[in-house]
Amino acid sequence: MENQDLISFDDVIDAAYDIFLEMAQDNLEPVDVILFTAQFEDRGAAELVETGTDWPEHVGFAIDGDVFAEVRIGLVNEEDDVLDDVFARLLISRDPENKFCHILWKRD
Repeated sequence: MENQDLISFDDVIDAAYDIFLEMAQDNLEPVDVILFTAQFEDRGAAELVETGTDWPEHVGFAIDGDVFAEVRIGLVNEEDDVLDDVFARLLISRDPENKFCHILWKRD
């Protein structure tokens, strides 16, 4: 597949955030939903990161780093500007013909 046929990274981030918002209430602890909602305006982030090496054990197949992207959604630590309170990790296919998303939710 040619890279121009893949969904852009910006669109992947937007899709990940939309999916997260739709599913967060059912998959996060109520306190985490409240915390995220209250602090997202100031500290919230949805970041594209290097695809984790642990995804194959979660999804059951090898991950092509050109076709799949990982997005982390959470709150940024104001002191060091690092996303350190991750509420969800999303693996999303950038191939518009083969839509796929798998989410690992924060578990305390």
